[in-house]
Amino acid sequence: MGRRSRGAVTALIFYRGKLCSGYSDGSIKVWDIKGQSATLVWDIKEHRKAVTCFSHFEPGDSLLSGSADKTIRVWQMVKRKMECTEVISMKEPVQNLDTHGQLIFTVTHGHGVKVFDASRKVKDICKSKHVKCIRVVQGRLYMGCTDASIQEVVIARNHEQEIRAPSKSWRMQNRPINSVVMYKDWLYSASDIIEGSNFKEWKRHSKPRMSMAPDKGASVLAMGIVEDFIYLNCSSSTSILQEPDMAEGDAAEGGKVISRQQNNKPPHCQ
Repeated sequence: MGRRSRGAVTALIFYRGKLCSGYSDGSIKVWDIKGQSATLVWDIKEHRKAVTCFSHFEPGDSLLSGSADKTIRVWQMVKRKMECTEVISMKEPVQNLDTHGQLIFTVTHGHGVKVFDASRKVKDICKSKHVKCIRVVQGRLYMGCTDASIQEVVIARNHEQEIRAPSKSWRMQNRPINSVVMYKDWLYSASDIIEGSNFKEWKRHSKPRMSMAPDKGASVLAMGIVEDFIYLNCSSSTSILQEPDMAEGDAAEGGKVISRQQNNKPPHCQ
C-alpha cells in the first residue's frame, strides 16, 4: 500500500469504514481507502507476536484481534481513535476467531474450540475433533477440521452434527479444511481443493456440486466471498481472484474464473 511493513500481512478486515491489516510482528495498521489509494491512519503495536485473525464483535460495535501471543484484544473507536479496551488471556496461541452476540468462539493452536460468554467464562466444544477454522452464520457455527470433515453446531441449542464426514481416503485425510464460507445458500470449503454445494446437499452427504484446485502445489489458507467474487490466499502462489457469477467469456487477469450458471449447475473453470 505504498509503505514498507515490518512483516507479512497475516489478517485483514474492514471495520467502521476502514481497512485493518494485522502483521506477523504483532502490529495493526488502519487504512483509509479512497478509490485505488490507501492512506495510513494509525499504526498500532500492542500484540507481542503475530496478529492471526480479526472478527467483528457486536457489544460496543467492537473489533477483536487474535494473536500468537495468547491474547484476544477488544478494540473500540474512542474519541475517533481505535483503542484497546480489554485483553482476554488464553493458554494457547489464537488461530481463528468468530462471534455470535456476546459469545466469542476461538480456535487455538492445538486445534481446540473454546467459547467465551459475556462474563468471560470459557468452555470447550467439539472436543472429539481437531478444528482448523470456524465461521458463524445465522446462529450456527461451522467448523472445518483436520480430518477433512465439517461440523455444525446450532448455538442456541448447543446441538452438534456432522454435515461432512471424514474422508476414508488417506490422501483426502491429509487435506485439512482451512476455510469455510456460506454464500447464497451454498457452503464452500477450501484446502488444496475448493469444494462447494447447496447447503442441503452437504447435509445429505452428497458429493460436492463443484470442485476445483488452485495453482498446482498450492494450498488455500484463507477464502472470502464478496459480491460474487471468491478471494483466495494460497500458500505457494500469489493471491487468486475467483468469481462464481461471471458471464461466459469474462476473464480475470492473473487468476482462474469460475462461472456459476443461473440454474445452479456446478461452477466450471474457464
